[in-house]
Amino acid sequence: MSAVTLPERRRSPGATRVLVAIHGSEPAGWGPEAHQTMTMWTRPSVRILAILAVPCPPFTSLIPAAARRYRSARAAWEAAERARLQRVIDEIASGLAVAPEVVWTPVSYRDPGRAIAGHARAWAADVLLISAAPAAGLWLGALHDRIIRRVHCPVLVTPRSASGPGW
Repeated sequence: MSAVTLPERRRSPGATRVLVAIHGSEPAGWGPEAHQTMTMWTRPSVRILAILAVPCPPFTSLIPAAARRYRSARAAWEAAERARLQRVIDEIASGLAVAPEVVWTPVSYRDPGRAIAGHARAWAADVLLISAAPAAGLWLGALHDRIIRRVHCPVLVTPRSASGPGW
């Protein structure tokens, strides 16, 4: 297997396959920053992977009215999460020459890093673009660290912007 440097990738005749993973922990203003980062490739083929993370807490009531309210609350939570992710998608896609393909992937309690790494492998991404995220817990570590360990393509992690809220 040979190593290909970034300048050689820019000169390659085929389009670079850029997978942009949106996991929900992106800082404010990350969309335009990601769009600016993608201008380094001449003709990127862009796919946006939107991780729809809506937890599914256990439901134990036997009352039909409670079940309806539970389903309604989960649907509202999913709609709010979709709207929030859609704003980031619109910021990224606003200035691209070709409309990117958007893939929605729901995850509940699973590790979103596994879903992102699996999708990057299945799509044969040349590069994965993701924002830095805070650690999910003491044992899990940061999402971007877990993805870097699992994925088999270069990962471009953009740091949190200086204007965004700190951790």
